[in-house]
Amino acid sequence: MLAELRQYSNKSYVKKGQMMYQTGDTINSIYFLEQGLVKLAEDGVDGQPVTIAILEDGDVFGLLDRLNNYVEHTQYSVALIDSVIFSIPVEVVLKHLESLSEVEKTLFYSLVRQLDEARKVISVHSRMAVPERLSWFLQKLANMENGVATINIPLTHEEISYMVGCSRQKVTTYLNEWKKEGSIQYDRGFIQLVDIDKLP
Repeated sequence: MLAELRQYSNKSYVKKGQMMYQTGDTINSIYFLEQGLVKLAEDGVDGQPVTIAILEDGDVFGLLDRLNNYVEHTQYSVALIDSVIFSIPVEVVLKHLESLSEVEKTLFYSLVRQLDEARKVISVHSRMAVPERLSWFLQKLANMENGVATINIPLTHEEISYMVGCSRQKVTTYLNEWKKEGSIQYDRGFIQLVDIDKLP
């Protein structure tokens, strides 16, 4: 597929430190790294860059956002060394993906969703403090039941701590604080986010 797509592509020699696209740029092309080293990153809440991935020869980038229905890049890409890159119009790539069988599409887009989830987790862990990560995780798991965001999964504090990357004691401390202030209600087997606006 990449060999066929080369006929639609433009070859570029990118210097160290040069960007292929910035956060907020419209997604017009995807990129094939023939030779070099490229960093995908985003700016943290404190303004410091957070590296999401380091790409090497043969990697494709710039497509994941588009496959998740974004029209603008949520990250930026920058060459770490002088690199050789092919840019391919995104619509050409999407047209080729349409030729996949239904089974292949199902498998492909399942992997896309998993990659996007993994990217979000990396971003959350690198950009957020523990209480923010815990709040994000709870809201991610919750479903609306009778107008209240509710988690009906029997998770122990220890299991939650593994998922948000902190100690069990911190999870217990924050959950107790939020319960005391009325932000959440919880018991064995369920958690209700009573007042999401009060959560970090």
